[in-house]
Amino acid sequence: MSSQSQISATVSMATKKKLDRFTTSHGLKKNFVVEQALLFFMEARSKLPDEALIPTRLLVSDKMFKRIVDLTENPPKPSKKLRELMRAQDH
Repeated sequence: MSSQSQISATVSMATKKKLDRFTTSHGLKKNFVVEQALLFFMEARSKLPDEALIPTRLLVSDKMFKRIVDLTENPPKPSKKLRELMRAQDH
């Protein structure tokens, strides 16, 4: 009996193209890269608490999105406490 097993997964075309470019440029087999990625992912997930993981997609309302854009384009001046914190980081 073989120690190998085949799995199937559907990924976006963009992810497949990235995988193709990566494996070609590094001279690696896709099977190796996918297996290593799965092992790294599962190892990390087993060691991190659920709250340490941030979703890759955030949904915000139109109003909140406009606020985020405004804060990004017009950031507030740093507060006194933030300046103190940043100075403490230098030492």
